[in-house]
Amino acid sequence: MWAFYKFMYPRPPKSMMPQKGDVVTPRTCDFCGNSLAEYRGVLETKPASVTANTAQPSAGSMETDSNVLFFCNYEHQADYHAGKVYDPNA
Repeated sequence: MWAFYKFMYPRPPKSMMPQKGDVVTPRTCDFCGNSLAEYRGVLETKPASVTANTAQPSAGSMETDSNVLFFCNYEHQADYHAGKVYDPNA
């Protein structure tokens, strides 16, 4: 039985595991709403022109949650910027 589980559920490669310095706190995807560890997704900082138009005070060069977008993958990032709406049934 042990050999069966070792064969069916092998360990993931070390490259997929968090490395030293990776942020492992969960974040919510801005496109689909799925929760994922930050090191597994795509972080994007909004351009300065977009953050300057908001009514929130700027925090200098520090990234805050208000001016950082998070996505599960590059496909979700592209769909978000294309104006698509997430459909869980698609």
